Amino acid sequence: MISGFDTALGEITLVLFTTLAPSGVVAFICMGLPALAGGASDALRQRLSVFLGLPLVVAMVGLVASATHLGNPANALYVFIGVGRSPLSTEVFFAVVFLALAGLYWLYNFVEHPKRQLQRVWLALAMLAGVVFVVAVGFAYAADTIVSWYTAYVPLNLVLNALAGGPVLAIAGLRIAGYEPVEGRMGRVLAVVAALALAVNVVTFGLQSADLGTIENSYLTAAQLVPSYGLMIGAFGVLGMAGIGLDVAVLWGRARLSVARSVGAAVLMLGGIFIMRFAFYMMHMTVGLGV
Repeated sequence: MISGFDTALGEITLVLFTTLAPSGVVAFICMGLPALAGGASDALRQRLSVFLGLPLVVAMVGLVASATHLGNPANALYVFIGVGRSPLSTEVFFAVVFLALAGLYWLYNFVEHPKRQLQRVWLALAMLAGVVFVVAVGFAYAADTIVSWYTAYVPLNLVLNALAGGPVLAIAGLRIAGYEPVEGRMGRVLAVVAALALAVNVVTFGLQSADLGTIENSYLTAAQLVPSYGLMIGAFGVLGMAGIGLDVAVLWGRARLSVARSVGAAVLMLGGIFIMRFAFYMMHMTVGLGV
């Protein structure tokens, strides 16, 4: 049976990148909101800022994984030359901008007497860069020569992945940071956002699945490349609901949200996203006779 499994396996570093980086960035933004709020005390803001390193590490792991795709590190120079002209180059550029702003912000928090106003402006810029980066990743695969990717579902699914995985990862990060409001209203809001994004994403994946049989070149259809796409969508939904469910069971109950439970929830959600990113690379199909 024809399958794109080998294709996706060969792009496993990009699978990791698009699984971890967008969710890590959204988690960074979610965790940064309390630190940005005016009502937070200096001690609380400082603690949250330090623990922003957790989602930042997740995003960096994804970016490092994607960097191995360049083969020779010197090829990175050619990537930056194409900024604004190549969607992939633009994606990498904004990834570097976000990591530079976020990383330097995190380091600045270890200064003996950091300036509060500078911290807030710096964090706001890093969060804005993160939003632009996630959108850039979504549109990085808009190439009309890859007919199975050149659809509205591709950027929509990737952004929804980030909105499903990011809040769940943020709940874990805030719990590790000892931020008590995450066990109350804030945690419930994050869980609802993740659940809504998951539900919409399952629907869009289903609609995309229905179109795969109509996307073809001279050799095969996109549906033939991902014969188990329906099962993969099911696995994504189950893992995502299980992850959110771990948090919801506590956030709407009376038990205390443990670090292990919140981390387990994030792992389940990211596992589901990984499956669908793998499916995405399985359906790689160019025009003409190429796969």
